[in-house]
Order: sequence, then C-alpha cells, then structure tokens
Amino acid sequence: MPLERFTAIDLFSGAGGLTLGLRNAGWDVVASVECDAFASATHRKNFPLSTHFETDVRNIDWRPYHGKVNLVAGGPPCQPFSVSGKQQGEADERDMVPEFIRTVDEIRPDAFMMENVKGLTLGRFRPYLLQAAYKLEKIGYEVAIRVLNSADFGVPQRRERVFVIGVRDGVFSFPVPTHGPGRKFPHVTVSDALWGVPVDDPNPAKVVYCKNPVLRKSPYAGMLLNGKGRPLDPNAPSLTIPASAGGNRTHLLDQQGELLRYHGELMAGGSPRSGIVPGCRRLTLRECARLQSFPDDFQFVGPKSKRFSQVGNAVPPLLAEAVTRSILQSVKEHHGRIVQESVGLAAA
Repeated sequence: MPLERFTAIDLFSGAGGLTLGLRNAGWDVVASVECDAFASATHRKNFPLSTHFETDVRNIDWRPYHGKVNLVAGGPPCQPFSVSGKQQGEADERDMVPEFIRTVDEIRPDAFMMENVKGLTLGRFRPYLLQAAYKLEKIGYEVAIRVLNSADFGVPQRRERVFVIGVRDGVFSFPVPTHGPGRKFPHVTVSDALWGVPVDDPNPAKVVYCKNPVLRKSPYAGMLLNGKGRPLDPNAPSLTIPASAGGNRTHLLDQQGELLRYHGELMAGGSPRSGIVPGCRRLTLRECARLQSFPDDFQFVGPKSKRFSQVGNAVPPLLAEAVTRSILQSVKEHHGRIVQESVGLAAA
C-alpha cells in the first residue's frame, strides 16, 4: 500500500529556504509563488519538479486547489513590520498578510504556517497580528503564535522570527529547542559553521575604522568600524544575516585578532585609528549561506547583490524543517484518526 503524500504550497518562496525545510521534514512541495525573477530562477533551479508561479500572489485564484493541499506555508514580505524599514504596517503596499489569509480561506488546507519578523508581535503591530489570527480562527483553525530563535534549532545564527501556526483538527505543539545551554546540543558557532566552507568570490567591500568609535564591553558590540556590518564572534552563533548584505552592510570576520587588540587599546584609553583594518574581511556569499544553514550544493542565481538578498531573505532551512516537521506530525495524527474512525464505522 503506497504511503500517503502530504502536500504543501510555499507562498512568497524566495530562493527556497522554506521549501528546502519542508522537503527535509517530509512534505511534498507541489507549488511555489515568487514574483522576483531572480529568486524564482533560483527556486526553479533547485526544485525543478515543483510548479512555479512567477507572479504576484494577488494574481492567483486558489479555488481549484480547494481541499487538495495539506499545508499552506509562507513568509509574507517582512518590510512593512521590520524595525529596519519604514514600519508602515498594513498601509504598506507590500503587506501580503491579507493575501496569505485569502489563500488559506480558498484552499482550506489541514494546516497553515506563516512566518515573519519579530516586530509583528510588538507595539502597534501586535493588534494587527492578533486580528489576522482571529480571521484565521473564524475560518476554522486553532491558532498558535510563538517567536522562535533559529540558533535554538541548530542554525548558526541568532535570528528571531514569529510563527503563526493553525490546524483545522487536532493539537499542534511547537518543536522543543534542541540547541543552547542546558539542551541536548550546544549552539552552533560561526567557527563550527564555516569550517571547510567552499572557496567563493571574495567580498570586495572594504573594512575601515570608524572615525568616532562607539565602545562597548564586548569587542563584538558597539561600533568600531564603518558600515552596518558587524564583526562576528567566532565562538557564538552569527548575528542575523541581512537581506542588504553584499556591501558594507555585510558582517565580517576578524581573522587575525586585529579588532580584539584594537578594542583592548581603546578600553585602555588609546586613540582611534583610521584607514583600512588589516586582517579583516566581509563574509562571502557562500559563508552567508552556511550561516543560514543552506547546504553547499544549493545554487543561487542572478547578480551578486540579488544572490545576497536571496540568502538574507530566506527562512533558515533547519528552522523551517523543525517547525514543519511538528506540523506534519499533527496532520498525520489527524489523518490517522480519520482512518481509524472509518474502519470503525465499516466494522459496525
């Protein structure tokens, strides 16, 4: 007897970090939607057997998929709610949360998963999040909301994201963190993640001393350098990889300990330096991908700036796998109960 297929659709799929996590968790991703041509090309290259909609999600009528998909998953564009953006929320034309809700309503899957920035849970955006959850509950779903840190699930990066999960029947439980102090495994560090990373084109963005350094106790905090990229502590998970990486917003590696020595000088009352920092460099694209938990054979398509943004915009595959594996367990349990009930009725 063939195993039952559990199917999923990835909305706003980008390069495919969520799709990769879904597949590794056991889902059959039958379709993806992405309006950016380069990100769509990357997704198509890595997942050639899926149906690819290279269009705005607002152009798609999902009613033909009604009852034919087990999971609708996706991360609507985060810019309307990101602390690094204009924070226009629902007034931002890029707000696709209503489209996510429409898709769920038209398909009525067994479950849904929506991912977004932590900012959606805070301040003036929180009522909007709760309103969206209420609309999904009215459709017929039990909804759970939680902020998860990717580092707690084996991703070598501290990246907090909110997950909104809904199941039509049964109970969903968020996955238990596996990495970190007091857990089964320690956090995966930058050094761990970048060991043996494939050689890639160097990042040409210069690393220059800041004219007026902002000093903190840790050499990996404060602001000792120009640009928005930060030096990474090799013995801890990375800071969040931004979609704006590629230039001087890219995090960097202090390969010779130069910043550690400079930080010590400043703490002792020394004067600021100027010019290029010796022994420091910005991360390469492949290093950023490693810190997002992409495998080395995952290929990115397009100009370098577009490839960097694809990496930074992605849901870390390992985090996606952990969350959607828990959803799959809930859906399978529900389907198992249906089978048992059907057998019971037939026997009666």
